[in-house]
Amino acid sequence: MNEALKAGFPLFRDEHTLRYAVDLLCGKYGKVEYLRIFPVTMDTWTGALHCLCLLQLNPPQAETALRSKQKVSTVGASLAFVADVDKEWSGPRA
Repeated sequence: MNEALKAGFPLFRDEHTLRYAVDLLCGKYGKVEYLRIFPVTMDTWTGALHCLCLLQLNPPQAETALRSKQKVSTVGASLAFVADVDKEWSGPRA
């Protein structure tokens, strides 16, 4: 999933643009019913910041399709992937 986000969008500087990209990409599979974004790592060497994204799609079959096409894992009842964000990220930080 992160590769699909990298291929179609610039690095994300805020939560709004990341949410928009996830909605747009996942819209091919189903409706995003739940999306939480958590900043998880900041590489002090490179300054790279990553966000853990947890989401749920409707209908549930859409989650299976997304997992088979993109690199998306599951955590509990949610799908999970890590998104790279810009070092100028204005959203919450870890």
